[in-house]
Amino acid sequence: MRAIVLHCVLLMVLATSCSSKDDVKEPTLDVNSEKWELVKMISSGKGIETTGQDMEWQEYYIFNSNATFIKSRVQDGQTIEASGKYVKDSLGGEEFLELKYINGVELIANCTGTKVELLYYKKGGVLRGVWSACDGPELEYEQLKK
Repeated sequence: MRAIVLHCVLLMVLATSCSSKDDVKEPTLDVNSEKWELVKMISSGKGIETTGQDMEWQEYYIFNSNATFIKSRVQDGQTIEASGKYVKDSLGGEEFLELKYINGVELIANCTGTKVELLYYKKGGVLRGVWSACDGPELEYEQLKK
């Protein structure tokens, strides 16, 4: 079941992304912790783009070399954190991260109602979620410079 959902979501992403194989590269997750910050939010219905402090919330991921992650969101003055494990993978030339949540499931941005979230890597160093495939906002993350 997980594989079917994963394939369906990634096929939707592939169909709408219009990128070639040359545009895809593996995320640069190395032995040091890396922080990816939410930089852009595009509403699904109206296509309204917001950035910075204008977004509904501020959020980031930290990916650790031991294949664990932390996700933190600040919204309405409250901070919520989630954590879990991640796996780097690819399908049809698209590189992505599959995040498996252990706690903080209220922060999962997915279409399936499972404890799994997908982020795919785009040219220009952007991680993009797939929540927009089911009426969620399109969320884009960029790696903070070290």
